[in-house]
Amino acid sequence: MPRALAAFALLVVCASISAARDPEWGGLGAVAASPDGKTVVCGGENRVLYVLDAATREVKQRIWIQARVGALAFSKDGTRLCLEDDDEVLHFFDTSTWKEVQKVADAGDCAFAPTADLCLAISGKENGIRFLSMTDGVEKGKTAIKGRIGSAGIDAAGTKAVVVMEPEEDKAEPKADYSAIPKELKGAARKEWIQKNDALSASVKWFEAPTGKPLAEAKTFFTARGRVGVMSAGEYAWIMPYDDVCARITPKGEVTIFEVTTSYNYGRGWSADGKLAIGGGLRSGAICTLDGGTAVKFEVDRLPGWPEYWAGFTTAADGGFWGVTSACRLVKIAKDGKVESAGPVY
Repeated sequence: MPRALAAFALLVVCASISAARDPEWGGLGAVAASPDGKTVVCGGENRVLYVLDAATREVKQRIWIQARVGALAFSKDGTRLCLEDDDEVLHFFDTSTWKEVQKVADAGDCAFAPTADLCLAISGKENGIRFLSMTDGVEKGKTAIKGRIGSAGIDAAGTKAVVVMEPEEDKAEPKADYSAIPKELKGAARKEWIQKNDALSASVKWFEAPTGKPLAEAKTFFTARGRVGVMSAGEYAWIMPYDDVCARITPKGEVTIFEVTTSYNYGRGWSADGKLAIGGGLRSGAICTLDGGTAVKFEVDRLPGWPEYWAGFTTAADGGFWGVTSACRLVKIAKDGKVESAGPVY
């Protein structure tokens, strides 16, 4: 199957309500680093949680999860690891023993705010969002949401959540054929024209965390199907889909569109302070500020065989990033985009 067609087919599969956080590309799909910088964990398609020494990259533990690993995050003090599997179950591990101490069902597409001891999870059963403690899984708040939920995110402080709804046909929006695209438009400007002329719209909803109290709602021409990267940052929502064109949306519906990687964002992530976004496609990627600042680009060395995709990122203790790929590689990326190390995890 041609690469572009395969990517499109995967997008269609992912366009569901409250999709579980499945590994999207095979290989490794999730990564997290402990607050003290000494431990890195990763997992993905083969249903194993790997616990590594961050300095030596030696695998210290291999834990059979049974389900595929889709998301990972350490609590603020590092004593707990939260792991979301592809059955929408959130597992809690004691990091001193690496024993599972708790699990919570109906927790899909999780986003984490360790500073506030909060996990935001989409509830498929209740069609809404839940706020759970990252320490013990206790529910701190929830709210039902009318309509088809696409993705959700939370700010770094754990005070505000944002939910992006699935696109809907909108008769009030213009519809134009691709042949009408002005030839002088390139990059983000061209994608913005397409978004404004596809007869689709979507709602973005803001909620207080952890109470679930509604704060604002805006309708926007910018749409992204399936699970996308979402961050609540300041007054706006930052949306990072598979496409290279991202958007910042205010509660008034004001949209700013720009490119991050000029590739695809197969893997997406955020800095711990919520000020940076990182995305990557085939080998290459970029780090940029959430105000649309200049991107710092990076690229990992090419492997033979089937192309390698970026699959996920997390902040490192030194302010850089760890990334994982579909080729089962763990990669350390400095703040300036320099790839410091890359090697397989098995």
